[in-house]
Amino acid sequence: MSWWSTAPVLAATIAVMVGPGLVIGLSLGFRRLALLGVAPVFSVGIAGLAAVLGSVAGIPWTSWLLLAVTVLTAAIGLLISRLAARRSAGPVPRRDSWALVAAGVAGAVIGGVLIARSTVRMIGAPEHISQRFDNVFHLNAVRYIFETGDASTLTLGTMTGNSGFAAVYPAAWHSFGALAMQLTGASVPLAVNAVNIVTAAVVWPISALFLARVVVGPRMVGLVTAGVTSAGYMAFPYLLMAWGPLFPYMLSVALLPAALALVVLASRMGASMTEAPARVWIALAAAFASLGFSHMSSVNTLLALGLPVVLWSVSRQVAFLARSGAAPRRYLPWAAGTVVGLAVFVVVWLKLRPVPYDVWGPHQTTSGAVGEVLGNAPMDYRLMAYTVSALALIGLIHAARTRRSAWLILSFVVIGYLYLVDASIERGPWRAVLTGIWYADTNRLAAVLPVVSVVLAALGAVAVVDASSGVVRRLAGRRLEAADLGRRPVLRGAAAGLGLVALAGLLVPATQPGAVSEYVSWAKIHYVPDSPSSILSTDEQALLDRFDGEVPEDAVIAVNPWNGSSLAYAYTGRETLVHHLFETSTPQALVLARSLDDAAQSAEACQAIRDENVSYALDFGTQYLIDGEEARGYPGLADLATSDAVRLVDEQGAARLYEVVVCQ
Repeated sequence: MSWWSTAPVLAATIAVMVGPGLVIGLSLGFRRLALLGVAPVFSVGIAGLAAVLGSVAGIPWTSWLLLAVTVLTAAIGLLISRLAARRSAGPVPRRDSWALVAAGVAGAVIGGVLIARSTVRMIGAPEHISQRFDNVFHLNAVRYIFETGDASTLTLGTMTGNSGFAAVYPAAWHSFGALAMQLTGASVPLAVNAVNIVTAAVVWPISALFLARVVVGPRMVGLVTAGVTSAGYMAFPYLLMAWGPLFPYMLSVALLPAALALVVLASRMGASMTEAPARVWIALAAAFASLGFSHMSSVNTLLALGLPVVLWSVSRQVAFLARSGAAPRRYLPWAAGTVVGLAVFVVVWLKLRPVPYDVWGPHQTTSGAVGEVLGNAPMDYRLMAYTVSALALIGLIHAARTRRSAWLILSFVVIGYLYLVDASIERGPWRAVLTGIWYADTNRLAAVLPVVSVVLAALGAVAVVDASSGVVRRLAGRRLEAADLGRRPVLRGAAAGLGLVALAGLLVPATQPGAVSEYVSWAKIHYVPDSPSSILSTDEQALLDRFDGEVPEDAVIAVNPWNGSSLAYAYTGRETLVHHLFETSTPQALVLARSLDDAAQSAEACQAIRDENVSYALDFGTQYLIDGEEARGYPGLADLATSDAVRLVDEQGAARLYEVVVCQ
């Protein structure tokens, strides 16, 4: 299969991940760049909501359910928009010019194409999978939603034997994969890759563009820079496609710039972009929902990044009151709101976190961690992103001189300090309180650094262009005056267009070689099927490809998830006893893991076969994801070649499929 043949799958994935949000945003009154920016936020939020409602009502997860909830929500949004318009007597917000929109979209398209190219290079082939730990769960979860029609975040964990609160797992990313399968007939691996490419190459550049527009203002230079430089960070999206892989978390991080932009708008700190408060607050609520449905830790990330915005806005209001000589009672609402807000922040920060899981210690010294933050070279890869880092540092200086955007410095310090704590401080209470939200995993914090850096780079580019333009005007003032370009809009527009093309032409070669190229070249080993650490070899996949002619659709298969055989569920739809590495298995499944090979002589194993209706077994050898005690906890599946409880059905290389012939 060629990448060109995946165009229908990618198109369908873009439609479900952006289309619903465009409809809802339009109904609320968002237009142009603002509409584009909120589209993925609304799409993910409405998909998560529709999946939960469908699960409660017993309605299967399909594109029709998503469409119905989208239309209903859009109708409500249109009603709210009209009611708000009747009550509002203020001026109509000024819309961005189409030239500005075109420049911004062009920058995002360039960035998206660059990201797509690097992502395709990393993956290798359209149906390659990330041969890493978490992908066993993710691939099977997409199949689970496709088979059961239940895409609810409240119940996805039931696939691995959990119940109650333990069954809650963010399902938005997986639900989009299932929709891609339903709409196009794509396999699980292809659908997963499509969702990841759209997340990285569409959602992320759009989100970065929106934040840049809100912070930098209607500056074409800033928007083009944000779009192009969104492709200049190895920490996002490429790191999360290799580490873990953390696909749902990647979706949540891709949404963060847009969510932060809404915080800025709600705090009235945007640069010349204003929207009706009602629609902004609705969109912000949707942003929190979309982050929760994608990955809950990013809710806290937004709180951490947004706190400086809110505090800076409050301080400006208090300063205004002080300058105007306001009475003391005028300060009370701001003081009370600040105290209550900080109290809520602390409670959410301490309570909204996973079970303590701290297995990764620091990897760097404090000074080294500071260098990694400033150079956008996280995790000791020593791959500095020189261009985007230089622009971001210039942007920091520029922000310090601009009162409205000075909060950016604080947000950068906040995320930088969180990264520093996790990267350089030994395990302990302080590290646990600050970074336990992200499992004390420095990779997850590293991926957030570009969220602030990308808008700082845009701000830096604007500062550089403004300074350069000032120098040029001073040096060639008379010639420019003689040319009188200001009175020739066509010439002025052509000059601006050529300047933007030149800017993009400089940024592309300045951001792609080096950090991005080198990391992608290294990370693509994780998508190679026959590497020493792969979880599914080409022989094993070939065996799975023959299941349609060998294994009934209602068969239940005994597997060892640590050697990749549980991926039979993702690839074929045949039920497996275990779906994930740390699944809460039934007592009968544990019996079969220990003694399926002795079932002909074991009454206990024989009863377990009947209880679980097991009719087949897979032996994918001893190449485990992690060669430890858990992986070797399936001795009953390790010696099937000499067992009289099974019959060999098919084999390829070291991969073998057996039929259980006893106790049926």
